[in-house]
Amino acid sequence: MATVIAIDLSVSMLRDIKIKDTKESFTLLQLATHGVNVLLDYLAVHSRLEFVAVVTFSSTCDVLCSFTRDYDLIKAKITQLEFRTNTCYPPVIQTINYLVHSEWSNSVTCQVIMITDGNCYEGLRKPDMTPFLFPGKLIVVPLEQVSSLYKNNYDSNKLPNGLGYITSPELPLTPSSVAKVFEKIAKETYVPYSAVLRCGNLKSDVHLIPPPMSYTKAADFEIMTCCISSELSIIGFLESSKVECPATLSRHLVLPQRILDECSETNEAFTKTPSFCVLLHGALKIENMTAVCQLSSNWYGLLVSWADNKKKSNLMLIILEPGTNAIPWLGDIRNLTLSPTELNKSDVDETQPSKTPDKRSYNQSQLVWIKEAGLQADIQKILRQARKMPDKIPSFYKELNRIRKAAIAYSFNDLLTSIADLLELECSNLPGGTHPDCALQLTHAAIELRKPLAMDPKFTIVPMTTKYAQHDLM
Repeated sequence: MATVIAIDLSVSMLRDIKIKDTKESFTLLQLATHGVNVLLDYLAVHSRLEFVAVVTFSSTCDVLCSFTRDYDLIKAKITQLEFRTNTCYPPVIQTINYLVHSEWSNSVTCQVIMITDGNCYEGLRKPDMTPFLFPGKLIVVPLEQVSSLYKNNYDSNKLPNGLGYITSPELPLTPSSVAKVFEKIAKETYVPYSAVLRCGNLKSDVHLIPPPMSYTKAADFEIMTCCISSELSIIGFLESSKVECPATLSRHLVLPQRILDECSETNEAFTKTPSFCVLLHGALKIENMTAVCQLSSNWYGLLVSWADNKKKSNLMLIILEPGTNAIPWLGDIRNLTLSPTELNKSDVDETQPSKTPDKRSYNQSQLVWIKEAGLQADIQKILRQARKMPDKIPSFYKELNRIRKAAIAYSFNDLLTSIADLLELECSNLPGGTHPDCALQLTHAAIELRKPLAMDPKFTIVPMTTKYAQHDLM
């Protein structure tokens, strides 16, 4: 769903190319602009959900147009390009990495199409070329009038480090040959992933956008490669509150397939046929449920109703990590079934997930801060015990050390300084009749939290020994 087009604006792109048997001539930049227009016209018809960004480069690289679906805006901007200095490829990779990371994240697949001169055969193989930080490939289209001397030195058009490959238009260079190579790239790159969504006897032909990629993981003694099947089988349903937000590999829109047939009667009959994909989307949205589907052997995904705003929602496939324990708090996905004994019970309110005979311990000494409210509640507990000192001195230091060790485990080092500031503020706001030991303990704890030794998880902050008895001034 994301494409970056990089256009070379070096002086070499100013070279005129004369068309044989005609009086017409074009610069390499004009041919590049023509090729980009052909690509955008293809996307406007076959892949309208594709986001496209354009960067221009020479010795430096600039973002001409950020990610957008307004292809007419891109066409207008690429007609106003100006030439610059020589070509330098490393800044292009760095700029594209930053652009994709700031707009999407490094987990989103993005295709990069670079249009440049014949120097790419050597320039893109230099040691200072860094790979992309996101999954995707680089497709380089060199515009050259004659076969490059660099091209003859390499047997393959593949770039090193899996960066991508080089594909050249047929010679001699003409607008039609450039258009053909861009049409070839579009047909090979922007192929919709077709699958069958099935639930029992109900099924629907769907497209997954963007197309899912195979998953490769290095195990202890082998490299495991998983590919998604062409049939997505729904194996059950869960409440959305039980699924929450598990770790995911990618997310894809699930859209019903359209039949492009010249026969108007066929198209009309197709539009009147009920779609299971639409039915599923509406049911999940109204019931606030999640469908669990099997992608391949020991690989599962979630079908949810996702909304980017209050008015529009879409059916989305969330691909989980391969394995049967992709959602740890639910356990093995294969065990999420109704047992025969539970099916015979009529008064069972909640049967999912099925209980296992193992007795589990729910004594949790670790602190988990998923939301701000959890962290805020733990800090407020410390402050409440601080106000009740000296009676609550043991409890105060026990909770303080507990939060300190959790912050160290999460590398949340700034939390220790913030708690020290809060303790000093609480000390300055103590009322006049407060026990003196309370102010001394608060000051002592704040000082200990700021020491370098406080970052050692084996270190324990102990109460300060004072001359006051616990109930002297009560």
